[in-house]
Amino acid sequence: MLGTIVLLVLCILTAIAGVPLILKLIPKNDIYGVHTERATSRAEFWYEVNWFAGWSLVAAAALTALALGFYNGTYLRSFWLQLLAYAIMVGIAVAASFWYEREVTQNGKRWSLRRKRNSKSRRPPVPGQPDPRRHDQGQHAKG
Repeated sequence: MLGTIVLLVLCILTAIAGVPLILKLIPKNDIYGVHTERATSRAEFWYEVNWFAGWSLVAAAALTALALGFYNGTYLRSFWLQLLAYAIMVGIAVAASFWYEREVTQNGKRWSLRRKRNSKSRRPPVPGQPDPRRHDQGQHAKG
C-alpha cells in the first residue's frame, strides 16, 4: 500500500513537472525540457516541442495513476510491477516527445491534421471538366 502511495505521489509530481512546459513558461535552458539540436535551435521549436512533451508527461502520469487505482488489488499489487507500469508510461511519453520533435515543421508550427486534411480534400478532377486547382485551364490564347 505504501508503494502505491509513493507511486501516486510520483505521478502527481510528474504531472506538475509537465504543466510549465504546457504553458510555455520555461525558456531555453540546459536543465529542464527536451534538449535536442533541433529543439534548441530556435525558440519556436523549443516551446512547441516542450509543449507536446508537457502534455505527454501529464497523460502518462494520469494513465499510470488510473491503472494503479483500478488494478491495485490485482496483478499490479506488487510495487515492482507498479514501478514498471510507471516507467513504461513515462518511456512512451519521452519517445512520443522525440517523435514529435522530428515532426515539427520547419516554421515551428504544429504538424496537426492540417497537412492530412489538405491532402484528403484534394479530389481528382472529374474527367471532361477543368481542374479547379489549375488556373491556366479555360483561358484561350488570343491570336
